[in-house]
Amino acid sequence: MKIKKRKEDIRNQILKKVEYYRNNKGIQFFDDANNQYKESIKLDDNEIEVLLIKLNRLKKVLLTTKCLYIVDKNSTTKISGKDIDRFDYMEFINGEKIIEGKSKIKIMLLRFKMNFRIGNYRIVKNNGSFIELVIKRTRFADCLNDCIKKLKFVGNKYEGI
Repeated sequence: MKIKKRKEDIRNQILKKVEYYRNNKGIQFFDDANNQYKESIKLDDNEIEVLLIKLNRLKKVLLTTKCLYIVDKNSTTKISGKDIDRFDYMEFINGEKIIEGKSKIKIMLLRFKMNFRIGNYRIVKNNGSFIELVIKRTRFADCLNDCIKKLKFVGNKYEGI
């Protein structure tokens, strides 16, 4: 049974987890009623915007109190918080396959990517399907990782009113 909680309180709980990323360029916080996402995404009545990560000019990730929206140029993908299984860094998972029989330049490039945690990430759902993102800034990957952890917790425990 889920505990009923005000959606503003759920938003504040998520924002506390990612407060460290507040002054980073490309991460926008929605922490008051006047500040809202201006593009056309139809949100449910019991969810509000929490933060927006602008991966590049065309691709954005919008976190709400209930779901994660991946907004590409013409399409929007919605992932519910309770449907997310994990967030994988693919360079780390596929690193051994890349290293075998490759040149020193490719190995150095992989080390660079792994040190700065940039490259391909996967948001894996409970049913095994996934969405792949290319993240080129360390802060975006870390912030998205913390957001997904908190969204999974909030999605399984609370229901917004």
